[in-house]
Amino acid sequence: MAAVVAVALAAAAVPCSGQQWDSSTARTVAPGVTHRRLVVNSGPWRVNVLKVDLRQPGLVLRGVRAKDSAVARETVRSMFDRYKGPGKAVAAINTDFFNTRNGESENNVVIEGRIDKGITMTESPYDAFDNVHYQFGVDWRNRPSIERFTVAATLHARGRRPIQLEGINAWPDSNTLVLYTRAMGAATPAETVGRRPTLVPLRLRVQRGDTMIFAVAGGATEGGSLPLQAGGALAASGSMRDELRSIGRRGGTLRVIARIQPTQSKLRTIVGGWPRVVRNGRSTAEYASIVEGTFARFEGRNPRSAVGFSKDSSTVFLITVDGRRPTDAGMTLVELAKLMLQLGVHDGMNFDGGGSTTMVVEGKVANRPSDQSGERPVGSGLLVIVGASQ
Repeated sequence: MAAVVAVALAAAAVPCSGQQWDSSTARTVAPGVTHRRLVVNSGPWRVNVLKVDLRQPGLVLRGVRAKDSAVARETVRSMFDRYKGPGKAVAAINTDFFNTRNGESENNVVIEGRIDKGITMTESPYDAFDNVHYQFGVDWRNRPSIERFTVAATLHARGRRPIQLEGINAWPDSNTLVLYTRAMGAATPAETVGRRPTLVPLRLRVQRGDTMIFAVAGGATEGGSLPLQAGGALAASGSMRDELRSIGRRGGTLRVIARIQPTQSKLRTIVGGWPRVVRNGRSTAEYASIVEGTFARFEGRNPRSAVGFSKDSSTVFLITVDGRRPTDAGMTLVELAKLMLQLGVHDGMNFDGGGSTTMVVEGKVANRPSDQSGERPVGSGLLVIVGASQ
């Protein structure tokens, strides 16, 4: 199946033809950051584009979570306003799809190299089949990438075989063992219908790079929730419960090694989205349903948020397209890919859109959110920072 898809993409995906703007204005927000407003009356489309030159010293892209918690919602403007450094935020955009009840992101979350959420399977209730969605990453050399990132995390205890963890601050499936850290919030998630995990509290002793050293801080409990002030907890379901109970009884020191893969260099930032729409300078949006499991209503015209980068990886484009109004039609995934190609995107992907679509420039919402109530609280965002240490 994968070979058939690859052949189809290579044969049928073609670069888009030139797009004529009925109106185009641009201004410099900061050195290396340009904000453009584009209007196409025939759409009708109203587009905002942030062009970010990653070669500019001190300019970085930084992920941000709602209220700095794995389970919260907050407007992009509020995330922008409360950023206090290092450096100064000059712009922001919403990013990953999220659980509408609690704001939890569906994909990996990496902020300043710290894995705040690590997944082995994207936690989406909407895609047509289980897979890992493409995500956007930036490494410490300021080079962007789009990959199907997953976490590779292993638990090591003296006298035991290494145990593969199925997630960090995530609960992917049955018969699993996962790690919760302080990045999750004040406590492990409360049990829900069908989820009553076995839990063991941990105390974080030290964290160096990819390695975390914990001490077992108590025996196993069944269900409920554990505080995370001490630094962590292990949670198990199904066939892994007995393994975790044994760890709780024996106590001692545990070592967790966690890395994001695939990557050739350590990533500073990862934010998720769905799906990839441009690859190697060609549109792949036509095949999103068979590559990442999108569906017809989602593929149709909607407000859009997106990210892409140039062929030489030096320039990132952050894009919003307004929609759901007579004057703002929104775009299909195919139309979004064509727009991105015209702007100079060589590789690009879609972020959460609809009522979540928000771009903030210098503290003001630059686009027109489609919800009648205005800007929607979302789960995560991406900040453009100037004057930061690289």
